[in-house]
Amino acid sequence: MIMKTRKATKKDLEAILALSDLMVKFHTNFDPYYAIYTKYEDPKEFYKKQLAKKNTLYVVTENDKKEIVAFASAYIISIPKAKAPSIGVLVANFVKEKYRGMGIGTKQFTYRIDWLKRHHVKYVEMNVDARNKKALALWKKYGFKDYQVKLKIDL
Repeated sequence: MIMKTRKATKKDLEAILALSDLMVKFHTNFDPYYAIYTKYEDPKEFYKKQLAKKNTLYVVTENDKKEIVAFASAYIISIPKAKAPSIGVLVANFVKEKYRGMGIGTKQFTYRIDWLKRHHVKYVEMNVDARNKKALALWKKYGFKDYQVKLKIDL
């Protein structure tokens, strides 16, 4: 099966929305807290704004039938007038279950890292749910290391 990974466009919005919904459902299996991401902003408006930002990249992967089966995103943080280097942040990473294990995540990772390098980013960060052992193993395979612990409390 031939897969094509490319930069997402506004035409991909509906497919990204559908995949985003699947991603939230996947993560709510770890913790219902993840549903919070659907409660504050209209997802369609959120992704429309994200796709238009210059410091943000969305990547999609299509199968040979032109169906979008995965998406991922990254953005760049830079502090104006600061001597600190720009930081890349990998955000969304989702591949439909049927297409996992086919190298799609690797292609999307490489695409985003190449984009970050072209933008002179020196460091890349990301968050991964500590209970998502497969994702942790994958990101560590790419060289990511534990450096911070993020905590939350329900009030």
